[in-house]
Amino acid sequence: MGVNDLEEVQKEIIKIFNDFSKEIEFHKEKEPQNKLKWNKYKGDVGVRIFRHYLESSLNSDYKIPEPYAYIEGFSIEFDLLIVSKEAKTTEKYTNVYDPKDVKFGIEIKVHGVYGGRKELKKAIQRIKSNFEEVNNSFPHINFLYFTFEEVMTPKRKTSINYLTETINCLNPYKVFCLRDSRDPDIIIKGEWSKLVDYVKNTLEK
Repeated sequence: MGVNDLEEVQKEIIKIFNDFSKEIEFHKEKEPQNKLKWNKYKGDVGVRIFRHYLESSLNSDYKIPEPYAYIEGFSIEFDLLIVSKEAKTTEKYTNVYDPKDVKFGIEIKVHGVYGGRKELKKAIQRIKSNFEEVNNSFPHINFLYFTFEEVMTPKRKTSINYLTETINCLNPYKVFCLRDSRDPDIIIKGEWSKLVDYVKNTLEK
């Protein structure tokens, strides 16, 4: 799939994201007491949209199992894993894979991380620590962080650019974001293409 095709895919992902976001906001306004539940629902939809479009770009040597998976020997739940095509779960009743079969662990957010600078750094550091915990034993497993949107245009000079903070905190792990959550018209062009290229090139190493 070429760069132009992936640009169209990014537009399609954003349109789907917009449509289901409107639906969720409708339910949240109608049921304010269930706001957190609807946010969780939205997060699940986001993970499954990401999985659908990324898996369609991978070659047949790899697959992305159902969301919320584990790497054997760790209690960390990952939104998604990329594993070798022949990989099977090591336990009958849960979505857990042998580390040797795992190629990528992926953390997915819909709107990034909420909170002030201190809360943001603490939340991102937890994610980074999870990546590092696995890498200390299995350095061949790669990790990335993806969010559909994040604050990129702070209201004031002293306000937080959440995307920049996230990139800095998670370094050297890769961070990808499709657009600005404060101004949805600000789209990072080519971001989906960069993500797909990064994953495919890393898998080929």
